[in-house]
Amino acid sequence: MTAMILLVSNTQDLTCDFVVRELTNRRMPFARLNTDEYPLHGRGTVEIDGKWQRRLIQWDNRERPLDFDSVRAVWFRRPVKPVVDSQVTDAAVREFAINESYDFLRGLWYSLNCYWMSSPEAIRRAEHKVFQFGLAAQLGLPLPKTVVSNDPKEIMNFVQRCPGEVIVKPLYIGFIDDPREPRFIYTTQLRDSDLRAIETARFAPSVYQEKVEKEFDVRVTVVGERLFAAKIEAPGLPPGIPDWRAAPVDELLHSCHELPLEIQEQCVGLVKELNLDFGAIDLAYSERTGYSFLEINANGQWAWLETELGFPIARAIADRLVEGASGFRP
Repeated sequence: MTAMILLVSNTQDLTCDFVVRELTNRRMPFARLNTDEYPLHGRGTVEIDGKWQRRLIQWDNRERPLDFDSVRAVWFRRPVKPVVDSQVTDAAVREFAINESYDFLRGLWYSLNCYWMSSPEAIRRAEHKVFQFGLAAQLGLPLPKTVVSNDPKEIMNFVQRCPGEVIVKPLYIGFIDDPREPRFIYTTQLRDSDLRAIETARFAPSVYQEKVEKEFDVRVTVVGERLFAAKIEAPGLPPGIPDWRAAPVDELLHSCHELPLEIQEQCVGLVKELNLDFGAIDLAYSERTGYSFLEINANGQWAWLETELGFPIARAIADRLVEGASGFRP
């Protein structure tokens, strides 16, 4: 049976296309599982008879089924909720069908015994900032003074102890999925009006940090042992928002950046300690305090860095997947 690489993502994930192109050029057998195409365009089957089992999805518009028994490596990129047929009009029944379909897909990939970049459980664990902050500090990565809380009294005490300004950012998801008006929540500077309404902080915990008076940001992409560091400058940031993602994309300035060896080793070490094989790490640099760790995203974006700076990140990911499919275990 031919060893195959499985890419788990969704139809809108353009970053996945970079790795698809790399694997295609190598003529390496692979399949892309877009979870928003199931069960709308696919019929899945698992059959078990004693120790023998058959696990596959037959797609409507593809000649060959996706045979999970041939998978030897998985890039767990960005799965989304399944999409069910519009003929299912009852909202409760639709939700039931979505949940059942997602559970079927999760059961399929959890049943795989192969190389992962990275495993779903490791990704889920690494997403928690409370956990990643503590681990980064243990590894020696410098962090700004930080408190995570929904206790107005603790937050006010923290603000009063900070000699400089304080920023606030979401703990988990920086996005409000409102069908009427979807909203991104960027890192923002804590204002006097926020402090006057500090009692509302009890509704949900947030991350509060002493503001780093940074000269620039650094996005560090780690693939296994390989590291790609990009300096990002955002001259067009709105006042009071130190988050470069809030700046117009065409105004961002990118350049390759050489990190100190110690910081490189700590970044690679953090990815390893989180049991990941990929990580996108955000650092800030200040001439006064040096580098500061902000966060790690276990499935962060990187395609724009390959386009802007020529970083061979898709090649590095493909290398790991091909090695994994050939029996490599990191």
